[in-house]
Amino acid sequence: MRTLILLISVCTLFCGCQKEQGQEKADTIYFGGDIVTMEGEFPEYIEALAVKNGKILFAGPENEAMGFSSDSTRLVDIMNKTMIPGFYDPHSHVVFQSAKFGCVNLDPYPIGDVRTIPDIQRKLREHINQKKPKTGTTIIGWGYDDTGLEEMRHPNRDDLDAVSTEHAIVLMHISSHLITCNSKALELAGISAGTKDPNGGKIQRRPGSNQPLGVMEEQAMFLLMKILPIPTIDEAITLMEQGLLNYAAEGITTCQDGNTMPDAMKLLQVMEAQNKLPIDVISYPMYKFTTDSLLNVISEDFNTTDRLITKGIKLTIDGAIQGYTAYLSEPYFVQPEGSSEVEEAGCINEFGGQLVTGETSHTETEKLVIKDFEGYRGYPSMTQEEIEDWIRKADEKGVQLIVHCNGDSAVDLLIGALNKVRGKTPRPDLRTTIIHSQTIRDEQMDYAAENGIILSFFPIHIEFWGDRHQSLFLGKERAERINPANTALRKGAKITLHHDAPIAHCGMLPVISAAVNRLTSGGQLLGPDERITPYQALCTVTRDAAYQSFEDYRKGTLTKGKLADLVILDQNPLKVDPKEIKNIKVLETIKEGVSIFKNKEQ
Repeated sequence: MRTLILLISVCTLFCGCQKEQGQEKADTIYFGGDIVTMEGEFPEYIEALAVKNGKILFAGPENEAMGFSSDSTRLVDIMNKTMIPGFYDPHSHVVFQSAKFGCVNLDPYPIGDVRTIPDIQRKLREHINQKKPKTGTTIIGWGYDDTGLEEMRHPNRDDLDAVSTEHAIVLMHISSHLITCNSKALELAGISAGTKDPNGGKIQRRPGSNQPLGVMEEQAMFLLMKILPIPTIDEAITLMEQGLLNYAAEGITTCQDGNTMPDAMKLLQVMEAQNKLPIDVISYPMYKFTTDSLLNVISEDFNTTDRLITKGIKLTIDGAIQGYTAYLSEPYFVQPEGSSEVEEAGCINEFGGQLVTGETSHTETEKLVIKDFEGYRGYPSMTQEEIEDWIRKADEKGVQLIVHCNGDSAVDLLIGALNKVRGKTPRPDLRTTIIHSQTIRDEQMDYAAENGIILSFFPIHIEFWGDRHQSLFLGKERAERINPANTALRKGAKITLHHDAPIAHCGMLPVISAAVNRLTSGGQLLGPDERITPYQALCTVTRDAAYQSFEDYRKGTLTKGKLADLVILDQNPLKVDPKEIKNIKVLETIKEGVSIFKNKEQ
């Protein structure tokens, strides 16, 4: 018997040695700090993380992780810092953000230093004097905010003519939903008193005439696109590389380009072919440029693991609250200048409201309930019939839609279209996402929760524009409810949080801070009941963001087999004073096991 026991022991030892000898060895093992997996309902910590060939080999106790080490394994003590999954950007415009580096920066205070129209004029003159562009060259500025200027208005053609009449000048509003330009730009674009407003857009006119003022809203912006300078492919790649590294410096390992134009898609494809994408780019082409053949490509290439990934298409139903172009069910708190000249028949119909104008026709069954109202409420960029058509086409191909809706009436249009197309058969499998959802109402959030629709909120509005939402755009009652993340979670809806760069800077920690603290730039607590916890907020920009884009199977948590997309922070967002979250620094960003950013200050 003793001989048998000895033989069994030897066999067991031999088998154990064989298993150890055959065990995979890690390229890198991280240990020595707070490593948060982001897997559970509550924070879960592990002692060590082993990485091999760009994927997570092991996540767990340090003594077990060290069993995956060899002489060539790099052991990294993170020195009591914090490691989490790389931030996953659930909505921004990385191409626009990158292009902004080539423009005159007009960001308003407190983001930048522009406070007045003379400040804008000064910056443009400085650019012209330094760059000395040829006569006729188009000068582009980016980021001005009319309600952040002392003059409380858009710079118009006269203001910009005072800078130059030899160069076309085009300025992008901070919301990216309006453009203002000078007379030379209007001339080159062929825009005159006889130019009609395009559907879903508006050319602002001089008071009492049809002469363009220079300000172009929503779809009218596209009238100026033909005069914008086109960079060379090398110039464009340089700008994009700088932009993507800027995202990486914020701990982002997957970014989004929501509303990709055809030329931008070609640029990204070239960069992918040349291995010049340091992080993953999730692209959602703009619906206006999406063909049936592109829908087929998106459907067929859905599970690609390339750095450039196309997951669906982007619809834009309305504009921006801070640009007075978001479509609201109740009037703006303070009416914009010239709003009395806007002809609008107001209508509010639960889950199907639609702007009714003389150009819109409806069958008797499609006519909506008209309700008396006073005041300007913005307008939609798409009709409900157009939205229905895109839902129908995308659903047939199994393609995801992400849909821009800032105003609650825009959400009404979307839900009305979803009901018309899907009826009582929701498609949670397609993960339809409402982007921004800023003024979404309770019953609309109920609908989202019941139908598997994801709500992606834009909490930076609370900090940057919160004071003006109360005093100018929405009034106190509606402003308190803007970006109602806590209510959405309580109702069971899935949510993510985004920065919408270049509208705001691409950092994720300020986004988390805004949702957790809900403090305006003026120091007011706006909507305390809608605050969420730091862990809830962190989930929205890691695992839940990965879920939104169908990448939760390989990203978003520190789980064996997933990509080693990691970020190391100097402090733990779950342990610091919530008001300090936005001051946390990214120390290192790691994409598939390779360090792509290191903070030089560490």
